[in-house]
Parts: sequence; structure tokens; C-alpha cells
Amino acid sequence: MSTREGIPLLHVGVSAWIIQDGNYRDFKLGQKAKFALEFYPVQDLHALEHGPAVANHITASNYRIRARVVFRGPQAWVIDAGPFMAFQQREPPTSAAQGAWVEGAIYLGIDPFFYFEQLYRLDGMPPLSYQWVVREILRETTPWLETKDQFGRTLNERDESRESFVPAATTDARHDDAGHGHYVMACEQTQGPERP
Repeated sequence: MSTREGIPLLHVGVSAWIIQDGNYRDFKLGQKAKFALEFYPVQDLHALEHGPAVANHITASNYRIRARVVFRGPQAWVIDAGPFMAFQQREPPTSAAQGAWVEGAIYLGIDPFFYFEQLYRLDGMPPLSYQWVVREILRETTPWLETKDQFGRTLNERDESRESFVPAATTDARHDDAGHGHYVMACEQTQGPERP
């Protein structure tokens, strides 16, 4: 985690479609916002025998974490990495037993709607909504690459070898990158976790 005047900041990714869906308005510097955190493994998380919990910022909204599994259900699981808890909506890997420790690299993003619309109602699901202040917004300017999938369909992907961002005062999800924008927000936690 980085800091701003000694205050820890969490770098959280948000794709334009999440704002376009109407679940959030465009974000701006200094704004107070409430949302849960969702994670995606950048690589498979592997099991550990014990902690402690660690969250080291790598780049953009990617972290190397060591975390304890605090909830496991058939359709979602939750990790506690120390400074934050985050969920993934998918069947958990077999190594992710409740109480187990996992380690690896993750992408950390804002909850599109999965938690605040449905997951928070699951029995045993911990409170995951945090209050934040947006301290920095970076708009991704990484060039796009055109690739083909195994069926010959054309795909557009970011050229990760040329990752780049520019500071922004606000997100503009409908116009940035022709509506395909991606942002990283450096956020200061002010409250939480709590239920939506």
C-alpha cells in the first residue's frame, strides 16, 4: 500500500462498464464513496500453512497478498489480507477452505454490484462495504493490441508490456477510450467494513 501524507491508500481498479451500468456515478477527486472490494487472481493463489496477512502494492491495482479465507460458499469466497477484505464471485478453489491461508498476486477492483445486490445476504457472509475518499484517479492509457482467440475471433487486449496511466480529476466512463476506459483510484479508507 502507498501513502499520502502518511495515510495508507489502497489502489482499486474500476472499468468503465461498471459505471455505465448505473451502479455508480463517475468518480471525482475528493469524493466520498461506499463500495466493497472484489478480487481476481492474476495467477493461481497457492495454499500456505499460516499468516500473517500482507498486502503489497505491485502496480496499478495489482497486489501480492497473503490472506486468510474468512468465508467460503458455493458461489463466492472472501479473503482477509489485513488492510482489506475482498470477495470473488465464483466457486472457490479446493485449497480455499475457510480458515486456510492463501498467497499470490491479485487484481483488486470495486464491486460491480454482486455484493451490494445479493452476496451480502448469504449466511455467514461478512460485512464488506467500506467508506472511502478518492485521493487520486489514474486513467489507463496502455495501448490496445488486436489478437485472435482459439476460434479466430478478433479480441482487443491491453499491451501489458507498455502499461501507462495519466492523472485525471474525474472518470468519464462514457467517453474515455471510446467507452472502454479503465481507471485506478487511490482511495483512503475512512470507515468499515459494514453491510450495504
